[in-house]
Amino acid sequence: MKFLFIFINLCIGYQVYALRNTNFSTVWTNFTQDLQLSHATYSITILDNSTGNIIFSFNKDVGLAPASTLKTVTGAAALHYLGKDYRYKTLLEYSGNINPFGILNGYIYIVGSGDPSLGSWRWNETMGKVIMQRWVNLIAGKGIKHCRGIVLDLSVWPDQTQTIPAGYTWGDLGNYYGAGSSALNWRENQFRLILSPGLAVGDPVILVYIDHPPPSVIFINELITGPPGSGDRTNLYLAPDGTYGYLRGSLGIDSSKNISIGGAIPNSALFIADELRQGMGWSNATSIKIIYRKDINSTNRTTLDIYQSPPMSEIIYWFEQSSINMYGEVLVRTIAQMINSSINSILPVYCETEHGIEQTEVAVMDGSGLSPENRITTWAIARVLYNVQQRSPWFPLYEHALPTTNGIRMKGGYIHNALSYAGYVNHQVFSIITNNFNGQTITMRQKIWDLLDTLK
Repeated sequence: MKFLFIFINLCIGYQVYALRNTNFSTVWTNFTQDLQLSHATYSITILDNSTGNIIFSFNKDVGLAPASTLKTVTGAAALHYLGKDYRYKTLLEYSGNINPFGILNGYIYIVGSGDPSLGSWRWNETMGKVIMQRWVNLIAGKGIKHCRGIVLDLSVWPDQTQTIPAGYTWGDLGNYYGAGSSALNWRENQFRLILSPGLAVGDPVILVYIDHPPPSVIFINELITGPPGSGDRTNLYLAPDGTYGYLRGSLGIDSSKNISIGGAIPNSALFIADELRQGMGWSNATSIKIIYRKDINSTNRTTLDIYQSPPMSEIIYWFEQSSINMYGEVLVRTIAQMINSSINSILPVYCETEHGIEQTEVAVMDGSGLSPENRITTWAIARVLYNVQQRSPWFPLYEHALPTTNGIRMKGGYIHNALSYAGYVNHQVFSIITNNFNGQTITMRQKIWDLLDTLK
């Protein structure tokens, strides 16, 4: 009798499950007939998070640009290879002797390890003003008043020629979300520009001031005041290692006064050195040198400080929650160094060796998803999400890192005409990607949310 009761309940459970997905099939059919998708390519994969079996799929083997849902794979790879407790270390050192007058016959060294959180405002201990004051106090505490200069040791990553992934577009590079990565990152390689619209449509937009401006960059403001309701259509064009930044586009006349937009630092190593120089009260003439390779003897240095980042679990949290593209590029570089592999092969190899996914399903140019040249299948993303849930002891930290959006634990992504989501809902794992949709993103987003509501 007990066996019969269990069997009946299992059957009822199956019928409810089947009915739910029959409803989804109808909603999916209606979704794909929407005019916004008339010229689009789209894919979805839904897995049972207990068995990994496919509940529903469409175009599951078609590679599409995933935007920031690629971060779900990068975050899983980072926790797998580096571990939840991994911490970056940044060294403050000096060389030479200090004379009685406080003159150091040598250099101050900042030795990078790629820490993406150095100077970030997201933790109290990582804030730029906190770290900089710590370093200034340590240097002054040794009696050092002047030195030959500041040396930026980037030799942990010998190949510093590719600070920006090859797939990033020119229009993204100068904006905060397109910031490059380095062995020395500072303040998330961002700065802020404060703008105010003019008095009339067509008037120049006022560049009020720049918060923590990058050194040696001249800004050319070509912004104009746009009509009411046009909003923020500003763009900053500033190349890596560039010295000229061009502000172009428009800012609606009804925009808030002193609106803040983010820019990308063209050289983050020089950014941190310049702030240290100012903190010590040293003149602009202070020499700043960069070491790209291990070609200078480091054995004659004295260590003043070993600064450790927050643990990897916390870095992954902000990486997923705030979708920080620079973090993704640092993570794949760090993994590549650890396992002695090329940067672009990290995610394909991880998907194949750890999840049994063909490398050809994961053709990516970066670790963040910002490149429109990235291609990955929804099946691959869903499979990674399923497997880490089943196998990984750090899964609770990983799941916690994913944002909750529209009542669903999922990571969203957007680049031009590409919108995607991936996550967990009601005992299901899913990944959905749309490319080349037309019309407004906000309406497409709501239609995808309405679709996913059917899974709740």
